[in-house]
Amino acid sequence: MTITPIQLKDALRGEGEREVRTVLSDERRKLVLIALREGAVLAAHHAIHPITIHCLEGQGELRVGEEVVPMSPGVVVPLDAHVVHEVEGKPALVLLVTMFRDKK
Repeated sequence: MTITPIQLKDALRGEGEREVRTVLSDERRKLVLIALREGAVLAAHHAIHPITIHCLEGQGELRVGEEVVPMSPGVVVPLDAHVVHEVEGKPALVLLVTMFRDKK
């Protein structure tokens, strides 16, 4: 087994108000780094697999229906598959989203 560390800071380029970078993708999992700057919004959407949303930096809001979850460093929110959600940087935040795929 080879261990390959992922340097999250190196994955972001600082481009634009919204940046989405896949940092790992294999048959069982997917890790996506998301930066929302200047009040950017990741519009309502859903994932087809269960996910966790982990705030690494900054401040913002996660909205699931009528519920608003304040996002700040260290907050992790698990969501089931197909749960519609939206995220906004207030004013900016960096998230790590982990998707858990079904075993094939």
